[in-house]
Amino acid sequence: MKVIVTGGTGFIGKHTLVALGNAGHDVLALYRQGVPPVVPGVSWIRSTLDQPDWSGLESFIKESRGTLIHLAAHGVDPAKADWDSCFRWNVTHALRFWREAVSRGIRRIVTCGSCFEYGAAGNHYESIPSTVAPEPLDPYSASKAAATMALCGLTAFEKIQSLSLRPCIVFGEGEASNRLWPSLRRAALSGKDFPMTSGLQVRDFVPVEIVASALSEGIVRDDLPVGKLIIENIGSGHPQSVLEFATEWWAVWGGKGRLLAGVLPSRLTETPRLVPLITRDISPNDHYL
Repeated sequence: MKVIVTGGTGFIGKHTLVALGNAGHDVLALYRQGVPPVVPGVSWIRSTLDQPDWSGLESFIKESRGTLIHLAAHGVDPAKADWDSCFRWNVTHALRFWREAVSRGIRRIVTCGSCFEYGAAGNHYESIPSTVAPEPLDPYSASKAAATMALCGLTAFEKIQSLSLRPCIVFGEGEASNRLWPSLRRAALSGKDFPMTSGLQVRDFVPVEIVASALSEGIVRDDLPVGKLIIENIGSGHPQSVLEFATEWWAVWGGKGRLLAGVLPSRLTETPRLVPLITRDISPNDHYL
């Protein structure tokens, strides 16, 4: 089938395009600047979220069954996550784009949320159900939670189908170099020590391939009701401490240096345990260790 994708040049976006192409879908992906990657089954259109090229998008929408995967987001990097920018891009521009897309024929929207929408709610649950009210703790997570609520209202008002997938801590090839997994690998392969926080925080680390597969699957699922947003957590189902995760991968890469746990301070907005409840089965082979 045909599907429009925003955020296709991002970490999760690139893997999702590959998953969509492998599944035989015809994809039109938006990009803002530069030269987009060549992906089988994917065509590109230069278009921004705040000023979309509807002349190029509308004909594709009419030819399709009206499906959109929205992955564009601002503030994943905490250094760039100021309140105004996060809400402008993740809520205002996103909602305006969704509304216009629906008016032109989009009838199903699949979005990528974040486990950090739960925030402080993680302190009250061993495993957080997707029905729990978010208690976000920073600009990025607050804007993502607000976007989810906006999509909930739009879905009911316009009588469309919508699915919001909340991945846990996503890692894998193509991840930003300053993130935990790439930083770990760089230090391990160079034989250096790795300074880190205490590592006692418990999380669910999920390979990006699992998230991409779930997003791709979302456009063909037949269990999405009309007029009601479905929210689902996506994870490995194997919660572990950050230190356990680091130790496992350190061994995989044969790190000769030391993991210096406790050298760096934890972020003030971090919760000790943030483990969403996973309700969809994942093959043990997908743990990727």
